[in-house]
Amino acid sequence: MHRREVYISCIIPTLGRGAVLCDTLSLLLAQTHPAHQIIVVDQTPAHPIAVMRALAAWTQQSLVVWLRQAKPNASRARNAGAQVATGDLLLFLDDDIRIDATFLAAYAQAFVRTGADGICGPVLEGEGKMVEALDRRAFTSELGWLLRFRKNYAHECETSFMMSGNVAVRREVFLNLGGMDENYDRGAHREESDFAMRFRRAGYRFWYSPRCAICHLGPKGVPEGGARDGSAGKDFHYFHHCVGDWYFNLKFCTPRTVFPLLAASLRHFVFNRQTLDRPWRFPFAVMYWIAALPPAIVKRWQGPKLIFTKSKIESLTQ
Repeated sequence: MHRREVYISCIIPTLGRGAVLCDTLSLLLAQTHPAHQIIVVDQTPAHPIAVMRALAAWTQQSLVVWLRQAKPNASRARNAGAQVATGDLLLFLDDDIRIDATFLAAYAQAFVRTGADGICGPVLEGEGKMVEALDRRAFTSELGWLLRFRKNYAHECETSFMMSGNVAVRREVFLNLGGMDENYDRGAHREESDFAMRFRRAGYRFWYSPRCAICHLGPKGVPEGGARDGSAGKDFHYFHHCVGDWYFNLKFCTPRTVFPLLAASLRHFVFNRQTLDRPWRFPFAVMYWIAALPPAIVKRWQGPKLIFTKSKIESLTQ
């Protein structure tokens, strides 16, 4: 397959970004393998005038599809982008990234070479260092892909790991799985793991390709904006992340995995570095963690919020 026959629709949820969003779009517009579409799902109430003019100009030139979404929800934004995408591949990206000019070509080549249904690439931060080795349990244990895999691994492999800020999925597969579960408020913890688990249980696997790397600026590089403010769960503004974590565990835990998942949850939200450094935070962290369980139970009882019913998906993809 010639590289120009791989049609990639890039989908970028954005919230509160200004010039950095325009920088990301400029890099996507300068690729050696042109994007089939660049879809921006904009959850920002108001942009600076210069950003509005840039987005409007790209839209008028049909270089960018600019969608607006009033309520911030990263999963809903990705689903909205997927519904208007026409490319064979849906490439989900963060709005605060840096990429090489051959980034899309690397994705196109990886899909042709592997025949995979989904491919994820490294998410590099800070100095952009890669790790050469992983804990063997990343490949051998049931939850190794979730609890042991590293987002900056240096070697190509098959896995179920993905991060929603740098992952591509065949469009028909994404729709047949119902897309992302919109029960994960804003950009809640475990939203991409939910999709990866459903992807895995349906018999698919992601292929991890280090050549499809992004440099993620993150909150240190761009402190303002973003759906994952407080996403590390280290400050008292992360209740929706606790709810997302509980919701994921209620959906997917089994008798074999309940204890590893609960242990990971406690490490992330309760026994983290900030709490251990400041023990006065410990009772508050425990209360936050426990208080998040009831709303997660309600979400689990109500069921997942996916794109379509199966019958509507089938009619769309025929």
